[in-house]
Amino acid sequence: MILSLKGQPVTNYTYLLDNGINVKTAHCWNHVWVQQTYDALKPGDQATPLSVNIRTLGDLISSSAYKLQSAGKEVKLQGVAPGTYDLKLTFKLSGKPGTLSFVVGNIVIKPKTKTSVSVTLYDYQILIAEAPGTNNGLSSYESNVNSYKGSIDQNVNRGILSFYAKGKHDAKITPNDATSETKGKIKPGTYDILISIAISGQRHEVWLENFLMKPDVNYKIGTNLNGGVILYSGVMNDAKTISLYPAGTAAQQGGKATPDKTREIISYDNIRLTSSCPPGSYDALVNFGGTKYEWRKSIMVQTGVRSEVK
Repeated sequence: MILSLKGQPVTNYTYLLDNGINVKTAHCWNHVWVQQTYDALKPGDQATPLSVNIRTLGDLISSSAYKLQSAGKEVKLQGVAPGTYDLKLTFKLSGKPGTLSFVVGNIVIKPKTKTSVSVTLYDYQILIAEAPGTNNGLSSYESNVNSYKGSIDQNVNRGILSFYAKGKHDAKITPNDATSETKGKIKPGTYDILISIAISGQRHEVWLENFLMKPDVNYKIGTNLNGGVILYSGVMNDAKTISLYPAGTAAQQGGKATPDKTREIISYDNIRLTSSCPPGSYDALVNFGGTKYEWRKSIMVQTGVRSEVK
């Protein structure tokens, strides 16, 4: 995940649980937003010309810390000289114990200027529960996915599990007893586990690398998307689909509302049922009767909230 905003690249993104599991994602909604602004330095800010505001969406971290760095070495904030630096952020996870960290580059300290850096973190929360079981020496596993903490739609968003030899993602291993795509038993060992989550035609991939599975232990593997949910609650019975676009798309398009697949973020068919959605601000294009389209502007989706399109 390499992301940037206004010239601040995000690198060295690491999501590591204390039990040795390395979490990696592909084609997912997780994101880091960074914004850097400048103001005239006030007399009381002379010693620390940098302020950092950190925000996380949903349930993910319990605490955070940051360090200013130059060439990989820590630099004291007090009285720091003008120049360009890196900002390393480290978070303690609130679910399974572990840490998440990354580096924000191109942090600029200017003479007689206060630099303010705003960082917003959004990622999935991995929850792994272990309990003794009677499995004839095998390891039992079960996967579930939630749109957000406390949501009850895990039956809609299934987390299909695939097992691979550690470090060999081309060597898929068949479980000893697969009750379903999300539940079964497997020989104890250390695996790289792939969680595949299908949401309205999008395939999300979450890797749990270096996962040690012990004999006669039951593992419940939960994935909290930390998103929101969206549905159509209008009175028009011929409403068929909702397609989400970046906020402002309707005004930029002008004229007659029409689909634009090059800008579409995601589209939903079962619109009267709640569907998982990444947090953000959108313009929604509603399809009526298969041929008529109308914009619904500035639809806000928040983590843990049900958003309605009317």
